[in-house]
Amino acid sequence: MGIYKRNGVWYANYFDEHGKRCRPSLYTKDKRIAEIKFAEIRQKTKTIKDISYTPNLTFDEFLLKFNSFISLERKERTTEHYHAAIRYLKKHINIRLLSDITPNALQQLKENLAKEGRGHAGINRVIRALKAMMRQAEKWELVPMQRWQDIAKFKEKKGRIDFYTEKELKQMLSLLPNWRLIILLGAQAGLRRAEMAQLKWQDIDFKNNQIYVAANKTDNYRYVPLTQELKETLKDTQKYSKNQFVIQELGDCSRDNSHFITAAFCKALKDKNFRAGAPKRGSLHILRHTFASHLVQAGVDLYSVSKLLGHSSIKMTEIYAHLAPQTLHNAISKLPKLK
Repeated sequence: MGIYKRNGVWYANYFDEHGKRCRPSLYTKDKRIAEIKFAEIRQKTKTIKDISYTPNLTFDEFLLKFNSFISLERKERTTEHYHAAIRYLKKHINIRLLSDITPNALQQLKENLAKEGRGHAGINRVIRALKAMMRQAEKWELVPMQRWQDIAKFKEKKGRIDFYTEKELKQMLSLLPNWRLIILLGAQAGLRRAEMAQLKWQDIDFKNNQIYVAANKTDNYRYVPLTQELKETLKDTQKYSKNQFVIQELGDCSRDNSHFITAAFCKALKDKNFRAGAPKRGSLHILRHTFASHLVQAGVDLYSVSKLLGHSSIKMTEIYAHLAPQTLHNAISKLPKLK
């Protein structure tokens, strides 16, 4: 029951009221269009016999199957997004059966989260995860196909990228000397939090002066050259290393917590001695923005910055384009003079 692909074209697959199997072409090579067309067929006709759906399947019973699936098939970070979205769903919507989750229910959740003051980007992430979850339930033929595409996304504001200036970085390094390695891994190598946490000494190539960053968020591995400051800091840290990981436990924040670096960093930023002379805002991810922003301001092209950041598309790197006004002026100056 559902859709399938043959010779590049999508077909519907269902049983009519007489138990006869129907496989009409949907005349499209686009899966999303095929899903929409099949949902429309379901709405317009009563001939489709839902012989394999489980109408009384509870949501908790479904979650046993779904959690097992995502733990094997999805990355840890993606799994966390699903779990967070499910918590929001349970908090705001009375769900007992899997079939209680409908486009109308998710629309209500979206509105409730907005009333709570949640940001548009966060709400979109929650709804996106829940829609993906229900589409998986449809693939397993546990619920009928529905028009999840009718739930519109909130328009997300694209503000200016926040980053630390050179002066602010120096202030942070002087006020947080024990955080020198992590600050430099972010501001001089552009590593994500998870990449820092998983970084091992075998990934540090002192001979070729580079860091090997294993595939993480985008499934793409990359090499990032070492600055002299970062290289010296890594060598100093290695002398006291206790295991294979570059970043050890931080205070009372254990490596057992996937967010241990963020948790420890937030505690450090709240220290009154730090707050007295440091930048008025703080975030681990701002360090990665700082890395990209400083490169672009120095005239490095966006393609190179994209590769160093490990972006899957240069479109993701274009958020830093406004930081290179001089590069754009230089480009315009190369146009031929007409007089």
